Amino acid sequence: MGLCFAFCAAPAVAEANMQRQVQPNETLWRIASEIRPDHSVSMAQVIQAIRELNPQAFQQGDLNQLRHGVILQLPSREQMVQQNPDAAEQALAEARVALLASAQQPAAVTKAASVDPSAIENRSVVVVAESAPTEQPETSPVNSAVHNTPPSNPGTSQGAATRAVTTTSSAEPEPGFWQQVEWFSQLNLMPRWYPQAGLQQQAQWHNSVSFELEGYWQSDDRSHTLVFSPYIRWDQRDSARHLLDISEAYWLYYGGDWELRAGINKVFWGAVESQRLVDVINQRDLLDRPDGESKLGQPMLQLSLIRDYGTVQAYLLPYFRERKFAGEEGRLRLPQLVDNSAALYESRQKRSHLDWALRWSQQFSSLDLGLSYFQGTAREPVLLPAEQQLVPYYPQLKQLGLDAQWVLGSWLWKTEAVYRHTEAEHSKALVTGFEYTQVGINEYFWDLGWLLEYQYDSRGLAATTIAQNDLFVGWRLALNDAAGSEILFGMMQDLDRSHSRSAYLEASTRLGERFRLRVDGWLFHSRYPDELLYWLRRDDYIQLTLEYYF
Repeated sequence: MGLCFAFCAAPAVAEANMQRQVQPNETLWRIASEIRPDHSVSMAQVIQAIRELNPQAFQQGDLNQLRHGVILQLPSREQMVQQNPDAAEQALAEARVALLASAQQPAAVTKAASVDPSAIENRSVVVVAESAPTEQPETSPVNSAVHNTPPSNPGTSQGAATRAVTTTSSAEPEPGFWQQVEWFSQLNLMPRWYPQAGLQQQAQWHNSVSFELEGYWQSDDRSHTLVFSPYIRWDQRDSARHLLDISEAYWLYYGGDWELRAGINKVFWGAVESQRLVDVINQRDLLDRPDGESKLGQPMLQLSLIRDYGTVQAYLLPYFRERKFAGEEGRLRLPQLVDNSAALYESRQKRSHLDWALRWSQQFSSLDLGLSYFQGTAREPVLLPAEQQLVPYYPQLKQLGLDAQWVLGSWLWKTEAVYRHTEAEHSKALVTGFEYTQVGINEYFWDLGWLLEYQYDSRGLAATTIAQNDLFVGWRLALNDAAGSEILFGMMQDLDRSHSRSAYLEASTRLGERFRLRVDGWLFHSRYPDELLYWLRRDDYIQLTLEYYF
């Protein structure tokens, strides 16, 4: 879909209401990493959702004290995204600061019930009971929110007097840096089938494979974090889809009520399901998914201030990443090819133009509100005709955005609105609607969500999306089984043209502990040659994705 076809599709589905027992030496960060459905959900949101579902799994509600051996109820994607991102990040930062503060306290004499050996650097604490301890199950060992900590001494009776004797650590050397890094790997096999040959007679079978590696390290005091995640994708037919990339590579410093992040990262703004309007920091990887939910990593310097009046985030974006388009043998493309190598820019600095953005967000009881401003190179190019090809042109953009989410019982009301200004035009866009969830619709305790959203763009047919005056209707079914099976169906209908519509299906289920199967399908229908959707009318497809985690 050559002109930035940010199709109206919900983010990837995640498993819902699964159960999992916390194993020895297993960290909360690793659990959250494995169940995180996609990068549109932050790690902080996943961790916060786990804590809300499992208050009994944490001693005194502390993220640093996850009990080994407990059975966790794992949250669904819906439960994750309902967590306020900034509040979740603040809770995670506070947990790390609390752990750092406890590490700096003297530990010469203390009660066993309050000892956290992991907070004491280069020492080991031996707890000696003066009376015989009462036998108890080993459910009290703790680990921090992102890193393992040694278990405390179990089995001390509540009334027993104790004394803590501090000794020097053993001669066992500290593990090296690379031994402290946690590694996560994901391999995806993705066969895609188109029932019809393309408009340019492209093949019906398109197979691809991708591999992503993520390394995570955190300092002993939890104030420094490093993340490194390379990504590679290979496509059978279309060389334009080949990708060797650094998905994320950043350093993060927690300073209590502020944090600083530097490197390559992915940022997700917004609230609605069908189309992300305010989300403007990263370039979209439309060659991976036509709905625009996949993103390319963006070099940035990000400062976040967490205050009583809300969270303020400032971004400096020193380098721009161009959008890529399908090649000659690729599908989901315009009749004319786009020459990715001949991109034009309004700014003389081209890719090196320094973009910047600001965002303020706050949670008012059940209302999450965000205001954002972006100034820099537009992520969506204008395609200009040039000698039987199209050339992308990137203007300078100023965008003011609003996103809001209001939880009212079983209702979730959502809105996103933007005002855009470029040298050529001023435009406005709006997406607003709701999601209503019916819990336990039959004896199997399935949950059914009803989604309805209205989409408007003042540019009309000149818009770079297929939604200008459209209605989105969708249904999300969570089976609440052990495999976390979930199905999502959505349809977009043009309110001005009865023969212009599109629909999609997303489904996923877990196969054992290391595999997940996804099914994605799209349908396109249009009889109007003057709109983008018309050029996709033969590109209906279904894709199976087998994900392997190791």
